Amino acid sequence: MKILKYKKSKANEYQITMDEGQYNLYDDLIIKHELLLKKDINKKEWEEILKENNLLKAYYEGLKVLNNRLRTEKELNIILKKKGYSSSEINYALKRLEKESYLDHQKYIESFIHDALALNIVGENKIVKDLEKLGFNEAEIKKELKKVDPNIYLTKIKKYIAKKLKANKKSANEFKQKIMLDLINKGFNKEDIARYLSTLIIEDNPKEIEKIINKLYSKYIAKYDLQTTKMKIKQYLYLKGYTNIDIDTYIKRTPK
Repeated sequence: MKILKYKKSKANEYQITMDEGQYNLYDDLIIKHELLLKKDINKKEWEEILKENNLLKAYYEGLKVLNNRLRTEKELNIILKKKGYSSSEINYALKRLEKESYLDHQKYIESFIHDALALNIVGENKIVKDLEKLGFNEAEIKKELKKVDPNIYLTKIKKYIAKKLKANKKSANEFKQKIMLDLINKGFNKEDIARYLSTLIIEDNPKEIEKIINKLYSKYIAKYDLQTTKMKIKQYLYLKGYTNIDIDTYIKRTPK
């Protein structure tokens, strides 16, 4: 195979014109195989060079992705696979990027934790799960989480509850149950949530109780007698977390 011409194309690539066509090669390989000094090359050697070039192509593609923002090994693997690189090319790229500290587990985890806590209402358990989905193991995640001040989670719990309390229309019991479930789903520890909730005095809203009772009264009194109506109202209130409510003080009786 004859090498006819070399032309610098991109920053680290050459366009090589052969008697069988044109190829783009990285300058790493041009130097390694001393191609600028050659006019002929056998087919087997050329095929090996092209294989090496594809490995470098995967590596530089990975580097380009990482320059935009930090990625995990798992994420980068998926991206390179979607771009059509083979398993061997991806493995080469990932190993080299990790060796050159572009894929730094600790750095990524630290950055992820920082952003999660700065931008979201999220607890430790959710952070662990999210990072595990990205391919990190629990031990390396928790090693970095130990550096987080526990008061940060408590502050987030307090702020979340204070915000929800302002718009609360539920009974005190139902509100606490809902808040507990919400915050557990957001990754906070059940014990921390319960401990803070136990310090709060949350009272049922009389206006909301009156609104519920009068609505139910109007609904049921047309179908049932007064005793049955009260019983059904009590059942509903109990299911909604209201206890020891004197229905008679709220019912506005209307003539039948």
